[in-house]
This record gives sequence, C-alpha cells and structure tokens, in this order.
Amino acid sequence: MQLSKLEDLAYRALKENNMFTFKSKDIRLLLNIDKTKAYNLVKALKKKGIVKGVGKRFLALSESNDFSVAVNINSPSYVSFWSALNFYGFSDQMPKLIFLAAAKRSRQINNFKYVTLSKERFFGYALVGGVTIAEKEKAIVDSLLFPKYAGGIKEVMRCIKSALNELDFDKLFNYALKMNCKAVLRRLGFTLEEINFKGKILKELKKRIGKGYELLDPSLKRKNDFNKEWLLDVNY
Repeated sequence: MQLSKLEDLAYRALKENNMFTFKSKDIRLLLNIDKTKAYNLVKALKKKGIVKGVGKRFLALSESNDFSVAVNINSPSYVSFWSALNFYGFSDQMPKLIFLAAAKRSRQINNFKYVTLSKERFFGYALVGGVTIAEKEKAIVDSLLFPKYAGGIKEVMRCIKSALNELDFDKLFNYALKMNCKAVLRRLGFTLEEINFKGKILKELKKRIGKGYELLDPSLKRKNDFNKEWLLDVNY
C-alpha cells in the first residue's frame, strides 16, 4: 500500500530510531508536528496496517515482535514461564498467552499476561535476539515458583528433562536459592530425582528444604500423597 510523504517519513523515522513500540506523543516529538497532525497521521497508518494499537495507549509497528511489544508496554518486565520455555525449545507447546515476569503489577493486556515478582526475585534475564527474556535457568526457576504459568508442574518437569544438556547447574542451584522459597528447592529436587538425574545439586538441595509439607503443584488440590524425602504432597 502506498504511503504519503509524511507517512513514509514517520515509518522510516520510527524504524531508524528502533521505536517499534511508541506513543502518539513520540510521533509529535520525532517529526516536530502538532497534536492534531499526529493524531491524523497515526489514524492513517493504522488504516493502512502499518501501525497497530497494543494497549495502555501504546502503538507498535505491525511488523514488531510480540515479545518485544509485551516487554515495552509494561517495563521493567521480561519474557518467562511457559513462553520462555517454548522459546528455548524445552516445551513443544505454544501457549496462547505470552507470559512475562514484571516488577510492577499490571492487568492482562491483549494476550500479554504479567506475573508480578518481588524486587528480590526480579533477576536472571538477558537481551536475546532483541528480546528481554529469562535466562534458561531462570525460566525454569520462575516456572517452579508458579507452575500454573508454565502449563502445570507436569509440563515443567517435562521441560526440565528436555533441558538437561543445556543447563548450567551451578547457576540453576544459585538461582533457586536466590528465590528464597523452600517450595522451589523441593520441586526442583523432586523433579531431578524423578527424571533420574545424578549430580551434586541434589545433595545441596536436600540440605535446604526446611520443614513441613508443600504442594508439588500449588494450583491443584491436595492429594495427601506425601513424599517424605522432599516434603511434598505429590498432587499431580
């Protein structure tokens, strides 16, 4: 579709400045135009399919990667949980929602599901292919904290099994400790034993599981099938 001179200028300027996600006011500042002209310009670009609305008054170039859009409209955040597990090829399931860890609370926007993490748990992410995403080990740890955002504990366990040859187990252990959650340590240890993993991490995890029982999958009902070694109700 042919663009007007101003539309083409706007499109090129946005791309050149890596502004794949932006607001109407950014267009005004970028092109030095007034509010009315910017409004009409955005309206025309939307009609021609160059730009789309993505929530919170944000706009995005239609060619933009959904992961990047999701991260930008609620910052700081990073792609994690089931979406990250799929990104790394650990899960062959493609979730309909894009799951992100966020530093501040946000409602679901379009198909972007933001899971709020405390400041202490907001770590372990990197820029990969232009997308801010959990490191492999942190994607596992986040999913053990909230299995329901990763397809449930059975799916998380399958992902860990498929990821064994790609994980840094020292990092995985340290990230699990840093979450300051006994349930994460227990679920990790239980999973590793279930898939017949042999390594020093199991011994270190067992030293730190604490007392009392936790649910293996907190999103499911109790089953009273107790695993005494990892202090878990194996409720899947």
